[in-house]
Amino acid sequence: MSKIYFFRHAQASLGSDNYDVLSKKGELQALELGKYLVANKYKFDKIYVGELTRQQHTCKIVSEVYTENNLTFPKPIILKGLNEHQATEAMKIEIPKMINSDPFIKSLWKEIELDPKKKNGNLMLGFEYFLNLWVTDKIKVDGIIPWKDFRENVRNGLKIILDNTKKSQYIGVFTSGGTISSISAESLKISDEKKIAGLNFSIRNTSFTSFLFSKNQFNLLSFNELPHLEKEMITFV
Repeated sequence: MSKIYFFRHAQASLGSDNYDVLSKKGELQALELGKYLVANKYKFDKIYVGELTRQQHTCKIVSEVYTENNLTFPKPIILKGLNEHQATEAMKIEIPKMINSDPFIKSLWKEIELDPKKKNGNLMLGFEYFLNLWVTDKIKVDGIIPWKDFRENVRNGLKIILDNTKKSQYIGVFTSGGTISSISAESLKISDEKKIAGLNFSIRNTSFTSFLFSKNQFNLLSFNELPHLEKEMITFV
C-alpha cells in the first residue's frame, strides 16, 4: 500500500493584479509546512507539482527546509494535470459585464465601494456565485478551459501519478484546492459538479489530503489536515 499526500499551495495574492503569487503570509505558511514535515520525518519517493507559480513556490520553500536539514527532497516532476481550474481568470473577464447586468454582483461591488473593508469577503462571495454558474455551463468564456475539461485534465494527471507509483511508496503532490476537490471526488465517486467545486472553499492553504493506493484501490485517508498552523495563520485563498 502506498500513501499519496496532496498539498494545497500557500496563500496567494487575492485581489492583486497577479493572484498567482504567494503573499508574505503564504511564504510563512509554506515554511511552517516544511518544518512540520521535517520534524515528523516525512520522506518522499517522488514529488509532483503543477505548473502554476503559487504551487511551485510552495514546493520550493518546503524543499529548502529539507535541504537545510540535510534531508533528501526529490526533484519535482511538473505535471500539467495538477493545475487549478481557470474560474478566477474567467471571473476577471466576465465580472465587468456582470457588475451592470447581474443584481447580486452589482450589490456586492456597491458594498465594496461604500466599505472597502468588505473587499475580500465580497470577492469570495462573488467568486462562489460565479463558480456555480460557470461549473454548470451557464457562463462560457472564450479562451478559458471549461470546467469539464479541467476535470478531465485532473483525471489524466491522477492517472499518471498512480501509473507511476510503486508498492509502498510515499508521494508528495503540490497543487491547488480545486484540483484536490476533484481528486477527492474521484476517490469518493461524487458526481455532483457543484458539490465538487464547493469542496474548494473548505480546503485551507498548505493543508494536506492523503490517500491510500494499491493496485485496485484509491481510498481517501484524511482530508484538509492542518496541524502545522496556528489559528491566526489559517487562510483559504
